[in-house]
Amino acid sequence: MPKMPSDESTPLIVSENERPKHKLPVKQLAVLVICRLSEPICLTSILSYLPQMIRSFGVPETDVGFWVGITASSFSVAQCMTGIAWGRLSDRVGRKPAILCGILGMLSSVLVFGFSNSIAMAMISRSCIGFLNGNVGILRTVVAELVPERELQPQAFSLLPLTWSIGSIAGPIIGGFLSEPAKNYPAVFPPGGFFDRHPFALPNMFTAAILFMALVFGTLFLEETLVGHRHRYDPGREVGKKIEAFLSSFFTRLTATGPAYKHSPVPADEETAPILASHSNNYSSTTKSPSPAAHHPHHPHAPLPWSQVLTRQSVYNIVLYFLIAIHVVSYDSILPVFFSTHEPTAKDPIRLPFHIPGGFALSTAQIGLIYSVNAIVTMLLQFLLYPPIARHYGSVKLLAISAAVYPFIYFVTPYTLAITSKNWLYASWSLIVLLKSITGVFAFTSSTILITNTASSIRVLGTLNGFATSTAAMGRAVGPSSFGWMFSVGQRGGEWTTIPWVGLTIVAMMMWIWIPKLVEGDGVSGESSSSSDSSDEEEGAEENGTEVIDGERVRGIEFVEPEREDEGLGEELEEECKKVKGRRRRLSMGSVGEQ
Repeated sequence: MPKMPSDESTPLIVSENERPKHKLPVKQLAVLVICRLSEPICLTSILSYLPQMIRSFGVPETDVGFWVGITASSFSVAQCMTGIAWGRLSDRVGRKPAILCGILGMLSSVLVFGFSNSIAMAMISRSCIGFLNGNVGILRTVVAELVPERELQPQAFSLLPLTWSIGSIAGPIIGGFLSEPAKNYPAVFPPGGFFDRHPFALPNMFTAAILFMALVFGTLFLEETLVGHRHRYDPGREVGKKIEAFLSSFFTRLTATGPAYKHSPVPADEETAPILASHSNNYSSTTKSPSPAAHHPHHPHAPLPWSQVLTRQSVYNIVLYFLIAIHVVSYDSILPVFFSTHEPTAKDPIRLPFHIPGGFALSTAQIGLIYSVNAIVTMLLQFLLYPPIARHYGSVKLLAISAAVYPFIYFVTPYTLAITSKNWLYASWSLIVLLKSITGVFAFTSSTILITNTASSIRVLGTLNGFATSTAAMGRAVGPSSFGWMFSVGQRGGEWTTIPWVGLTIVAMMMWIWIPKLVEGDGVSGESSSSSDSSDEEEGAEENGTEVIDGERVRGIEFVEPEREDEGLGEELEEECKKVKGRRRRLSMGSVGEQ
């Protein structure tokens, strides 16, 4: 039987240097990455072939840009309508069921989109992807619940944009090289065959297979993180645990040699234990747990009022997120149209400074390669550059840098068509791709962290991220349709063909109004509990080994409740535990200075 330390030798306040350093819950984050990876592949794969798909419906060339914008934005219109509902639903039924439903809805809708033979069918199926999927905000909420420690947030929150970058590499490649297979690979896919009649089905079938894999992984290995639902029976997770146990046993036997195999496994200590414990573990962290009520599964919290969801800083950050969504997604929407449009002709030549008709007449494969190169650069920057810079300068400053660079990118883009030297053209687009990658990393990751850290309580994270998702979806709906229409109007004639690019520049400059109002938040891990949460805070403190004295949490007081099912912990150990708890209560009635 383990021996309990005596009262005299038990430290009540652990110094800063003695506190355990927390580590990222790698396994759960890896499952989230798999679930997240399928979405950018689904959404970005159409960028390579959507203009050609619209043309295949018999749309006039001058209207292609408009209908590309409308079709692309139909997803965001639907997501805007249901994003808050998905966030609220995840606050009630749990994060995992909502995530799995989103993946399943996307899987079925993407198959319908691949077999679309009209604009109406393409728009309806694209809208269904948005209606049936609210995973963007929910996945951010799960990351926030897994990693409440502010020092780990740049790494943790970088994973989702990093995953987006990886998916953005694969998506355009899948769309560019698998679309129109009978045209591009006639030896493999004969003309007149199935894929000739459905030229855009193959990339969507491939995407559906990836979504199915994400659905299986999520069902088997994703843990629930919502307070009050963590101990709920999960048949899929039970099967996953059996698979994990089998694989662990198999590889242990495979690698074991000699008597070392007979050694008992060493219990995980504070350094190696995951931040989110499994169902059989108790929380013993010396920092504030993201779930004070984790041990009260039968008393789930009701949703908080909107006044606690939308604080002033939350509103500022969501408005900024809305503006970012408008100009970034609009640029990504009209850029492939710009790339695929015919080159300027002798009848309609370039007349600087404002009349720049046409485009580069690139193929779907070439457009896919450009987007993939951009995604590769973004991924490397996300992984290598953002975490150390964010820790040093903070998210607000990085967001300000992106706001300064975006207008330059948008304004110079159409003028690259006037460059006659191929070397200068390649150099110009290399610079644009690099700057776009840097600003994208800084803007989206910083905005995500800032929105999360404005949450007044862990209980509002799902709703807050759902509201942010809906607001951003509104921007993604309004932006591509509006700027796609501007692009089409410019291509029909007239002197102002640069209107969409100037408009994007103005929208990006509007970020300058809001950024000075932002402050770096402490995050939900450092929040002060409101009066409505005070009782929950004290319950959480009692179970997590921390004291709440005069409304403040005193960290570093370690106490671990004995597990009832552990046969090695008997009455003697429980008596020792009661002594330590009594000593802590006496401390709370005495004079304790702020830590």
